Amino acid sequence: MVTLTETAAKKVETLRLEEGKPEWGLRLRVVGGGCSGFSYELGWEDAAQEGDQVVEAAGVKVYVDPNSV
Repeated sequence: MVTLTETAAKKVETLRLEEGKPEWGLRLRVVGGGCSGFSYELGWEDAAQEGDQVVEAAGVKVYVDPNSV
C-alpha cells in the first residue's frame, strides 16, 4: 500500500520536531478534483481513526483512510 524509505522517514521526523508534534503520525489522503484527476494530501494526525490502515517505518506512523487505500 505505502512504502516509506528511511530517508523519507528521517525527513518526516525532522518536520514533526519542527512543528512541535514529535509523537504524531503522517496522514495521507487521496483526493479527487481538478484536471489531473487524483492528488495527495499530507498532514499531521495525533492518532489513527477507525478503519485506518497504519504503516510504520523507522518510527514514523502513516495513517491512510479506507477510501484512500
